Amino acid sequence: MLGGPDLTKVVRAGFEKLCAELSERVLELGLERTRKTFWTRPQDFAIDFLHLHRSGSSYGAPVSASVAVRIHMGIRVLNDDFETAALNGPSSDKFIDHRPRYHLSFNARSFSQYDRCLEDAVRFVEEQALPWFAAFSTVEALLERADSPLRPETRDRLRSALSTGGDPAAFAASRKLLGIRA
Repeated sequence: MLGGPDLTKVVRAGFEKLCAELSERVLELGLERTRKTFWTRPQDFAIDFLHLHRSGSSYGAPVSASVAVRIHMGIRVLNDDFETAALNGPSSDKFIDHRPRYHLSFNARSFSQYDRCLEDAVRFVEEQALPWFAAFSTVEALLERADSPLRPETRDRLRSALSTGGDPAAFAASRKLLGIRA
């Protein structure tokens, strides 16, 4: 067996340490950790969110102590009835400005490159996520911009929420999905 339970614990602990320290750093940017790998910022009719994905996390035991992460962005319309949180925005492996310059990996056993990984994760949020969220911070931008991250059905659900106030069950389900207490 390559990885084994001890390596799994080491990698899991390293990833959790990164998530916890990232949480402290992005809270001052308005993003709160509301689920294990989700950070959110509620708006009037939508929720901005980040999702942190550990590469290889769904493929069994790790084969090394390396932890590589990818940061996804998304905007969830509260009135959306889609069953999952659609990762509808850019991610750290598909850079907005097409210049890969974020080091998002470290060794969970030695913590080599850990500080660089944490700093680059915060820098990615500041340089990429926050400006992207700002670009779609208005209902008009979400509905009218050609590059809106919303699917046509989601735009329709947003329009419906604007005219009728929305479906309370959909609002509650969206909040629950992203771990936001009412």
